[in-house]
Amino acid sequence: MDLQAIDIAKVDGAPKLWQEIVDASSDGWLWHTWLSHEFNLCAGEKYAARDLSFFVYDRGRAVGVVPLIIEEREGTLQAAYYSGFLPWPCFRKDVQNREALEDFACTELEQRARKAGAESIFVFFAPPQNTSNEESRVRRIAFRNGYETIISEHHFTEVMPQLLVRVCSRYDYKRFSPFFELSVAEGACISLELEEKYFALHVSDAGGQFRSRESYGKQTDSAREGEGFYVVARHKKTGAIAGMALINVYKGTAYYGSVAVAPEMSKSCIGYQLQCRAVEELLARGIRYYDLGPVFTSEREKGISLFKSKISGTGSRLVYLIRKSL
Repeated sequence: MDLQAIDIAKVDGAPKLWQEIVDASSDGWLWHTWLSHEFNLCAGEKYAARDLSFFVYDRGRAVGVVPLIIEEREGTLQAAYYSGFLPWPCFRKDVQNREALEDFACTELEQRARKAGAESIFVFFAPPQNTSNEESRVRRIAFRNGYETIISEHHFTEVMPQLLVRVCSRYDYKRFSPFFELSVAEGACISLELEEKYFALHVSDAGGQFRSRESYGKQTDSAREGEGFYVVARHKKTGAIAGMALINVYKGTAYYGSVAVAPEMSKSCIGYQLQCRAVEELLARGIRYYDLGPVFTSEREKGISLFKSKISGTGSRLVYLIRKSL
């Protein structure tokens, strides 16, 4: 092996090469894609985000990509995406000696983070579908490099007709669904007006704007460029948009992207209606799995997990985070 690390800024056609590697990797998942990278970099502008990501070359061939963004939060620098972690170093499926490549990538990642002044580093491992060796891979890297390993759960379910029955058979869904029309928007059908409505709903639902307007456009790009779709709920009588959900899709797995509901419609079961239409769409597309994100345990976020558990049922998957103070 003859390994080199080369900054993405020094490589012509870096976005295309990045996506090519992620598409060709068994580890590459939604948060690895170029569009997700662009979103995190844009949203991280409030934390003075700097992109130090690099490609790994072996004997002149680009075989891997290692995401690395440095942000300043609460007066300290950390190596993490806006989302709170860096995606795991990602390599093509056909590479030889994956362990050596991961060792090289993790050593280079830490050296670059230290050089940039980062005081901590967070790396997250969650391939599109779990196989059987995720924990051993993570623990090997953590032990070799002095990281702490944290294992947590995501709400996760297979996309089957029974899932549709579970979501759409709720009494409150049946009570309110006659009053709303649900539709799917993606690609060129997503107008600037719809993007602006998505932004406005988020601001009103969250009680304020906490990241740049441009970052919402980056999220919308995922639905425009083939990595997801919007589900839109409109009131049949007034035509007003009552809520929107962004469902991301990559490599046969769907991801609960975001949901925003107009405050005046908060008691109309909009969330379940959006999810019911989303599951219908996932079934029609032949998507196998639905990852609804972390199982929260804090009092502030238990309500979110309760809502998601009513969709996923008892289904869950393990995901892995390694972290280290530098």
